[in-house]
Amino acid sequence: MERLYHSLKEKLKLKLLLPGVSLERKIRSAEIHRPGLAFTGYYNYFAFDRIQILGKTEVSFLHKLSARAKKKNLIKFFSYKIPCIIVSKNQKLPADFLKLAEERRVPIFKSPLQTSKLVSQITVFIEEENAPTISLHGTFVDVYGTGILLLGKSSIGKSETALELVERGHRLVADDIVEIKRQSTDELLGSSCERIQHHMEIRGIGIVNVKTIFGVGAIRNHKKINLVVTLEHWDQKNEYERTGLETQYYEILGVKLPHLILPVRPGRNIPVLVEIAALNERLKRMGDHSARELNRKLIEVMSGRASGKEMAGEPSSEA
Repeated sequence: MERLYHSLKEKLKLKLLLPGVSLERKIRSAEIHRPGLAFTGYYNYFAFDRIQILGKTEVSFLHKLSARAKKKNLIKFFSYKIPCIIVSKNQKLPADFLKLAEERRVPIFKSPLQTSKLVSQITVFIEEENAPTISLHGTFVDVYGTGILLLGKSSIGKSETALELVERGHRLVADDIVEIKRQSTDELLGSSCERIQHHMEIRGIGIVNVKTIFGVGAIRNHKKINLVVTLEHWDQKNEYERTGLETQYYEILGVKLPHLILPVRPGRNIPVLVEIAALNERLKRMGDHSARELNRKLIEVMSGRASGKEMAGEPSSEA
């Protein structure tokens, strides 16, 4: 709760109404609840473990309740372990509501924002905070709008490849450590560790600040991951993909991503190959699969030739 308050205090213009109440409470759900039905006395299925938002409807209803009904309903309401209460549009709460909240040590905030804006902003924040997270050793770049996660053994050339891509006008998201969060939409969002954000380690040179050298247009704070590219030393024993008909996948946090393995050896321009991979992946997302389209055309040509040979070589059954 304390982290939510300090993170969104300025953005949501939150004001703590009971300064003496501790904010050390856990928020277990990203969903928000409006307790209008509870204020009428109906507590079946009351989602008390969520943040309670009071809009104009709830507050006006409280003010119209008789003193006896209000006391009865509020005592029942505050008997539950509520994480916190947020009041929209800076509405004024009844004095007995604030008194009971203070007795039960329930934090109350108010904000000038509308209820819908509060709900959306708080939901997004909690989902991001509670999202499954993992850190991987790699480099993450935005190439033609495609988020490409570069993986491979140390010294394979991930950072150098990313540096060349930045030089060619693409953008760096993270180098060395890539922090990945799984969103509620089952998408993976990659970002840099805050301590080393916008920096790269280039062997022989040292640490470089990409933002300072190339400008703000060369960096991004976060990006959706669309493709995983693993760099590995060329091994003649391995059979590398040559047609692209079958899509390989790399799984991160339960999400499967398209995966390419690029063999590295002298003479291969890896940054250019990564650019082509990015454009090809973008075409696939648009429904244009180059390898399958070519395969379809070849099958049509071969089928046509086979049909022609059969027609030319087989005598008529009536002859």
